[in-house]
Amino acid sequence: MQWDAESYDRDFGFVTEYGQDLLDLIEVPPPAAVIDVGCGTGAHAAALAARGYDVLGVDLDAAMLARAAGEHPEVEFLAADVMTLELDRRFDLALSNAALHWMPDQAAALRAIRGVLRPGAQFLAEMGGKHNVRTVDEALIGAVVALGHPVPSIRKFFPSVGEESALLEEAGFDVRSMWWFPRPTPLRPGQTPADWTKVFRSDVWREVPIEQHAELARSIDEACAGLRSADGWNIDYWRLRWVCRAT
Repeated sequence: MQWDAESYDRDFGFVTEYGQDLLDLIEVPPPAAVIDVGCGTGAHAAALAARGYDVLGVDLDAAMLARAAGEHPEVEFLAADVMTLELDRRFDLALSNAALHWMPDQAAALRAIRGVLRPGAQFLAEMGGKHNVRTVDEALIGAVVALGHPVPSIRKFFPSVGEESALLEEAGFDVRSMWWFPRPTPLRPGQTPADWTKVFRSDVWREVPIEQHAELARSIDEACAGLRSADGWNIDYWRLRWVCRAT
C-alpha cells in the first residue's frame, strides 16, 4: 500500500477518532514506555505523549511517518515492518488502532509485538474483524473483474474472535477481554464507497487503466446501494477490540 497521508487525515479522520476509545482502556500510568503499533499520522502517539508517556510510534509507510513527524515533533517515530520488528527497548504498553488487519502474517506481527514488551505489559488493539467491509470489497472485486481484469488481491486480515484469541495466546498474551461488533460508519457528504476504496484499496485502483476509473467508481457505488440511506453512505465496518497482558 502507498498512502496519501493528507487525504487520510482530511477525508477519513474517523478512523483515528474511533480509536480514541482505546485510550480509555489504558491501565498503565505514565511515565510508562509505550509503543504505538501502526501509528499512521501519529495522533494517538501524540495524545499519549501529552499525557506524560514515553512514546515510540512505529509504521511502515513513509508518507504517514513524514506527516506524523511534521505534525508531532515531540514524539519519536520509527519506520519499520511490525511483522519483522526487533528492538533493543522494552515497553510497558502497546497500542494499535486500525493497523493489524494490514498484516497478513498476523502470527509474526503478534510475536514481534510480544517480543518488545515486558512481562505483564498491557496490549490494547482494535482492528477489522470478521465481515469487515465485506460489501465494499465484494463490490470492488466484482467491478474490477467486470472490466476484464483478474480478480484483485486485497491485503487484509479480518479474523473472528476465536482466530485472533488463539493467535494472541500462541504469541504469549493472556486475553482479558475481546469484543466483536458492527460499526456502520458514515462517510462525509459527497463521499461514496468508491471514494473509500480509492484510499483504502489504492493498490487495486492502480492496476486499472485510468480511462476505466469512472466506470469502476460507478460500478462500485451501484453494487453498494444497500449501504445508502436518506442521510448518506455508510461503510460496513466490523471491529475487533481487545485488552491483553503479556505473559
